[in-house]
Amino acid sequence: MKIFLITILPVLVSSKIVFPGQEVRPTRQDQDCSTDQCCKTTIDGRLVEFCPGQDPKVFGVQNYTAPIIIQQRKASPTFKHVPVQFENSDVFTLRTLTMNVWGLKVWAEEKGKRIPEIVSFLKKSNQDIVFIQEAWYHADFQVLKDTFPYSTFYGTPGSILCPSISNDQSFYLQVLPFDCHGLMILSKHKILSTEYVFFKDRIPKAREFFGRRGAIAATMEVTKAVDGVTKTLKVSAINTHLATWYSSSEGTWTSIREKQADEVLALIAVQKEKSDLVVVAGDLNATPESAVLNKFIDTGLVDTLVDLEGAGADDSKYVTYGHADNTWTGPGGMDEHPDRIDYMMYTHGNIISVGTAAYGTVDAKAEIDNKLTSLSDHMWAQANLIITFCLV
Repeated sequence: MKIFLITILPVLVSSKIVFPGQEVRPTRQDQDCSTDQCCKTTIDGRLVEFCPGQDPKVFGVQNYTAPIIIQQRKASPTFKHVPVQFENSDVFTLRTLTMNVWGLKVWAEEKGKRIPEIVSFLKKSNQDIVFIQEAWYHADFQVLKDTFPYSTFYGTPGSILCPSISNDQSFYLQVLPFDCHGLMILSKHKILSTEYVFFKDRIPKAREFFGRRGAIAATMEVTKAVDGVTKTLKVSAINTHLATWYSSSEGTWTSIREKQADEVLALIAVQKEKSDLVVVAGDLNATPESAVLNKFIDTGLVDTLVDLEGAGADDSKYVTYGHADNTWTGPGGMDEHPDRIDYMMYTHGNIISVGTAAYGTVDAKAEIDNKLTSLSDHMWAQANLIITFCLV
């Protein structure tokens, strides 16, 4: 029997054969995993057994084969490097997009048909930075990252079940994305460094433990020629995905998401010290009136939609989950309660001023099985930021 440990703390994942001195009660099916019980649950169509270790925040995964890393035989697409982008205007514009791609095989619908359409969408886009959540499987990560010149890496640093690998490597076999975080950042501009934070506080659900929750920060220098003058801006892009509701009420697990938000805010503070502009995006699983979002706003982050529309931000057209036009979660689909839970925010230093010039909810659809179908259960959000360099 093989047992691998999955930890919800930001430490190395290791493997053991037994849990010394650990007594467990009988396995339970599809219930919460407590600190003294094994439990079985279905993860993306496969039955999996978790058992606790001596650390109450560490669970073992039994009889699971870790992925094998191989060198890619096929080279990734080569992009012509253009260090300076020429704008047909007198302003410095940063174009951003956040997209939850709903990337599980069984828990999500028609992933095998949606991902190629998402790839086509990205190849046609003119974004500077794209924030992607729920790119769980490496095969999907590969085709998504090949749409842009630069990407963060796949995998969780220090993990055995989802090891971090370079973009010229791949997994020979990945049965499930255990211990993966599903986050990636695409960029037209060279990524100089990356940093990860994995949340200490998690909801005690077996389905929550299969993957990591956290945030990834990518630092880059964005250079553009604006009105004949070359301008360079150091940008930190932070992508995050907070815990799911697991309830019809947002309030049930909001205390966990608030603690996770605190960890993201700590990462933002670090990035703000070394960048001119910090852009924060992702699926917060929090509504605009929530204590979670207020944490971000109260520390000085600007919600791009509110920045542009003010009170108009409450319009239902800006809903990102359960939107009336979404074929999966809108009326006729899951008919979920409509909420805005995906955000694009920013904060900046003193050498620039920033404003939101454009914002839109992206209703991306393609014809799948002769039916016009949404490319995700979430609507996506895009924002154009206008940067003005202050005289010093």
